[in-house]
Amino acid sequence: MYPRFCFIFVLPLLTDAVSLHQVVEGVKGDSVTLKCSDRKIFLEDKHPTVHWRHNDIRNVFDIIRGKVSIKEQDPAYKNRADVLHEELKGHVFLKLTDLQLSDEGTYLCFVPALGIFHSTQLVVKEPTVHKYEAILVRVRSHGTGTRLSRTLHLLIPLSGLILHFI
Repeated sequence: MYPRFCFIFVLPLLTDAVSLHQVVEGVKGDSVTLKCSDRKIFLEDKHPTVHWRHNDIRNVFDIIRGKVSIKEQDPAYKNRADVLHEELKGHVFLKLTDLQLSDEGTYLCFVPALGIFHSTQLVVKEPTVHKYEAILVRVRSHGTGTRLSRTLHLLIPLSGLILHFI
């Protein structure tokens, strides 16, 4: 009889190089902020190159050697995409404004010099439309029976009760 040995091989994950996929939800017309990495990136010290891409093909935003470059930016992101850098914490974020349904998809942030490759799935939803049922109530003076010049409108949405005086 031979003794049985069990070997467990653990491959180290490159957690600094590849970040786990995240999901961010936004509403059409609003803004969202996407994080590039959990790792600190100091733009001033090393002047790295940072790229943001949408679905691997659309150029959303670039920082080339520490400087913003929108020369090759996809026109769909003109005046809607900006990179925020928290000076003290060293994190880089992509801010997208005026979200469109076409903005939905996978956003990749990569910093070649630091081995950072981070993906974020953006889900864009239509704004919620609340339906109200209006009930008009005429307000009378307490005890005298005379009608006052105000009407109380009760707007009852699906999520609760709102009082509105006119």
